[in-house]
Amino acid sequence: MADYKVLLAYASVGAGHEQAAHALGEVFDQRGWETRYVDFLDEVPVAMRFVMCDAYLQLIKMLPEAYDLAFQATVTLDLKEAERTSLLLANVGYRRLRELALMEAPDAIVSTNLWPTLALSKVKQHRLQGTPLINCFTDYVLQTLYMVKGVNWHVSANEQITATFQASHRRVRQPIYSFGIPVRPVFAVHHSRQEARAMLDIPQDVHLAVVMGGGLGLGNILEACDTLTSRPFGEPVTVVALCGNNADVQSQIGNLAVARSSTHTITAVGWTDQIPTYMQAADLLVSKAGGVTLAEAAAVGVPLIIFQPLPGQETVNVRFLTQHEAAYAAEDAEQLLRAADELMFTRRGSEMSGNLRRLGRPNSTYDIVARISEDVCRPASPTGSS
Repeated sequence: MADYKVLLAYASVGAGHEQAAHALGEVFDQRGWETRYVDFLDEVPVAMRFVMCDAYLQLIKMLPEAYDLAFQATVTLDLKEAERTSLLLANVGYRRLRELALMEAPDAIVSTNLWPTLALSKVKQHRLQGTPLINCFTDYVLQTLYMVKGVNWHVSANEQITATFQASHRRVRQPIYSFGIPVRPVFAVHHSRQEARAMLDIPQDVHLAVVMGGGLGLGNILEACDTLTSRPFGEPVTVVALCGNNADVQSQIGNLAVARSSTHTITAVGWTDQIPTYMQAADLLVSKAGGVTLAEAAAVGVPLIIFQPLPGQETVNVRFLTQHEAAYAAEDAEQLLRAADELMFTRRGSEMSGNLRRLGRPNSTYDIVARISEDVCRPASPTGSS
């Protein structure tokens, strides 16, 4: 029987929050903890699930600028207004999560999404005062909405982000540790490009571009593949498209591979647990801008182009990486092709991959779990943060 139990909460709006929770769970498992997962969307009414998933995606498609402005407003929200908003939002899913938390009686709770963080902070204050509650941010930004009573401490993606936030919000008393966005332990295992290609049976001499859109296979993968293999001259390119669980996109790319000129090669890959190996094998990674995916790329250090980022969180993530000259952003096919040529065929690729690697936190999950284990063995104040 395990000595300790952890409750890992996320919301499956996109794959990143769930991936971060399971990355932490792997390390807790290694330490002999009992792990319990809860998807916030399973604990709310169907109408709420629609708002958080389908309506959210439709809003991004139909009114991207409006969504971006709304998100930016939450980033700049002052603490008093954020507290009022958070107290209201904490009621969503509160009763179900309270029942679940009391039944499980965990020794620690970790959340990787705003909604469960808020609901569980209310549970923590009312019924589980002695249980550490940790919130992990999964994007390259911090928001005052998360700074609620009951959360013992937060995890930030980067020291600069933490320092900037704390300088702007000096009344925040909760500790913020810059351990990094949680990524799976396998990202801490290094393989050379040659080793990775041998593991994947990819020829050593090809120019390899890996295109991915996260676990849901989003991010205009088809257009990226079409663009990268439309080069009328120069070196041939081998493209591997990681389609996640998106069978439709995988089929479309398979058709493109048949129709494309024999000069270039396209291979469509469905869900795979070899993401780190593909990144390590690549001369170039073309990706969407989800925080977890970018943190994985940074853990490896690979020449990176972010293609057609979505508004809101992804725009903030892109801004942070481009400010550090750790990635290029491409809004259209012309920009993508120009950036790909530069990163694949000039020294700029190695320069930018080095910049990205310096932002990486491949041991983030180990550091987070180690600190939580310390808190459980040496409990902090039972009331948590003020």
